[in-house]
Amino acid sequence: MANSTVAFGFRPLGKLGGNPAAGGQDQYVIVDNYSSSIFQGDLVKLNVTGGVIVVDTSALTSIFGVFNGCLVESDPSTKKPKWSNFYAQTNITQGEIQAYVINDPNQLYLVKSTGTALGTTAVGVTFKQAYVAGSTNNGISGAYLDLGTSAAASGGQVTVVNLSPFIGNEETATNEDYIVRLSQGTQLL
Repeated sequence: MANSTVAFGFRPLGKLGGNPAAGGQDQYVIVDNYSSSIFQGDLVKLNVTGGVIVVDTSALTSIFGVFNGCLVESDPSTKKPKWSNFYAQTNITQGEIQAYVINDPNQLYLVKSTGTALGTTAVGVTFKQAYVAGSTNNGISGAYLDLGTSAAASGGQVTVVNLSPFIGNEETATNEDYIVRLSQGTQLL
């Protein structure tokens, strides 16, 4: 049976050392009218002018965490608070746009891969993401783990910790699911 090809970005799974993940996340501002969409499961970094922005490239960058949704304090159309799985270029006149970011350095994530199937040989190797814009229907990221971009420990954005043990993840078949963590070489914290 072939693996699903539907990406879901970086989905929080647990923590290193078997510690339970409490779902902890922090709030950071998204600058009003920021020009790129950010989807739940996208890698984000801090903007030099303030707030968080999407890491929409596989280029090495200081990754801050994974976007988990946002709160627009005063939606322009309803004038009420609005929660969303994704941020779309929102121009507000009152309040702020708060991004919820998972930024625990010990957080593990489940991610879909693209490229040649590597099975367990990918464990311990760092890779870059293949960024694909997410879905505006459900707000979920389209980012993949790019198995064609293995890099030195300091060059990849994420490090593979394990192959996904979940039923339906076929080893050595394309589009495998992996458990990863942010690479220490790119992690801001």
